[in-house]
Amino acid sequence: MKKFVGLLSLFFVFVSVYCFAKNEIKTADITVEAQKLNVIFDGQGYDGMNLYSISGSNFLSLRELASFCQARLEWYSVSKKVSMKFKNRSIDIFYDSRKVSFGKNKVKLKMPSVMINKEVYVPVEILELKYFPEMLEAVVNLDTQHRILNVTSISNISAVRYYTKENNTEIVIELEEQMTHTIKKAKNSIVVAFQRGKIIKDSVVANNGAIKDISYETKGREAVFTINLAQTPKSVRVQNFKKPFKLVMDIEHTKPVDMAKPTNIYIPDTVARIDKKTISAVEEKIIDEKKEQKSKDVKSEEKVQIEKKSENVSEIQTEQKVIEQQQEKPEDIGSDTEVVSIDTRIIANDSQIYDKPVLEEEEDDSEALAKVKVVTVEEDQIIDDSYAIIDDTETFKDIIPKTKEIAKDAKIIVLDAGHGGKDPGAVGPHGTKEKDVNLAIVLQLEKIFKKDKNYKVILTRQDDTFIPLVERANIANKNKADLFISVHCNANLNRTASGFEIYFLSEKASDKEAISTETLENSVIALEDKSDEKKTVLQNMLWSMVVNEYINESSELSSFVIAEASGRLKIPSRGIKQANFYVLRGTQMPSVLVETAYISNYTEEAKLNTSSFQKAAADSIYEGVKKYYARKANKK
Repeated sequence: MKKFVGLLSLFFVFVSVYCFAKNEIKTADITVEAQKLNVIFDGQGYDGMNLYSISGSNFLSLRELASFCQARLEWYSVSKKVSMKFKNRSIDIFYDSRKVSFGKNKVKLKMPSVMINKEVYVPVEILELKYFPEMLEAVVNLDTQHRILNVTSISNISAVRYYTKENNTEIVIELEEQMTHTIKKAKNSIVVAFQRGKIIKDSVVANNGAIKDISYETKGREAVFTINLAQTPKSVRVQNFKKPFKLVMDIEHTKPVDMAKPTNIYIPDTVARIDKKTISAVEEKIIDEKKEQKSKDVKSEEKVQIEKKSENVSEIQTEQKVIEQQQEKPEDIGSDTEVVSIDTRIIANDSQIYDKPVLEEEEDDSEALAKVKVVTVEEDQIIDDSYAIIDDTETFKDIIPKTKEIAKDAKIIVLDAGHGGKDPGAVGPHGTKEKDVNLAIVLQLEKIFKKDKNYKVILTRQDDTFIPLVERANIANKNKADLFISVHCNANLNRTASGFEIYFLSEKASDKEAISTETLENSVIALEDKSDEKKTVLQNMLWSMVVNEYINESSELSSFVIAEASGRLKIPSRGIKQANFYVLRGTQMPSVLVETAYISNYTEEAKLNTSSFQKAAADSIYEGVKKYYARKANKK
């Protein structure tokens, strides 16, 4: 019997060794093919993850996945287990096995995890299980066909918005559910904290003369908002509403804000850079005036130096004093509230970088650029804590719709959602149709304008309908519109192309990229009837007679919109451009075409699908229009 047991043991050892040897041979023959996985995390691109094809099936590298999740790996070679530890939770992956444990929840995958060359690969199926997003506290969407992974942290605060008026700034924080909050004064700021609040870390650059920016993040079990002030407010009134849930802060200004002046274009390092072309002709004129004044100051200073020399002051001593004076007095540009404050590194496009001189003592300081002043605080704007905070939020209030009387001199704004019906427009890598995004942004824009008695809004389309280009212009002309705004998404064969840009009409496109966009947007003409072509010829004749009257106004409107978009959207600003768009040719009023973002870019396609980005794009256009009309009123 003992001999039989011994022989049986030897047999099992032999079989085990044989099988192990066979497995090693198979593993050695396996080829692993890697392709870049386009990862978008909370609206931002993330590099460092690949999609691996092993024996025809899709896998992820456990090391890369752990790095993305900011998790720590613990290896147990005997049990063939790897534990991924993060947020006091653990996922146990067993390689050469289909077993996976999410805490106490045990699951079997359809495919086993494998180890090849000391690297563990897990089937992509792990992301599709309900337990993984729960562990990550995020929504996970994987598209293996297009190699796109979109991960969005769970948030119960959907949008942060602000609107500027001459005497007050209104900040609106939109909530997904009812929450309690605390509000307090801090150094040069107001801090609002929502209990049980969750929000994706970000910021909104306001720079409107009353507030600098609004930064927010989740800290522990609270969503914390810090409103950095540019002047001491008279008072702050806070109200809570439901239907929908939102908190509204009304910050009363001590010093009125100049609504006719574009928002200073300042973008911190955490936000995409902007194009020099975004500076409007008005702003350039202001800068020229400052340079002229500076030149006069220099001549005056030289005169003082000559006088000092005439008083037998040595040349060396005089030069030393001038140097000391220059070191004590910072650069004039940006120090006056009438001068646009521009980030010191400005990207015009993917290949050009411009520099603005910085102070000598900051030249070698890598952090200096992040410390550029957002708003110059004058002496009468010194921030203190003497203002009152009226927190009128003990009970949530229903917003009772009121019949809004439109002003007699209300401006008629025609909003055009590009494409529609049989014309989908550009299609993103994940299948997003431009026509749907355009309509979503326009409907958001309509809501904002309807709340303002100074505007009457007309839409060229309210649903998924095909409207010929010539007819869109006719709608504006028949209604004697004051402005025509066409909303679009851009696209490019280069998936890395990104950013916001705005166009007004010109016979000739301003650059090669403008030509490409012009061709793309005008291609819809092929879907139109022959009768529409005859109307287009007539419109071209009309356009040639009125274009000069409206081109300057369209340019000025563009400068206000681009300035507002720079701080709200946090994508590269590609500036103001010109092109020969058919949809604009027939309009007999100032008109612009807005390209909100590149739907062909993986990251920006994800942004375009979010309500928060759509609202930010709508707010940018509305605030730009409002300031454009304030400027026109000042000229009278």
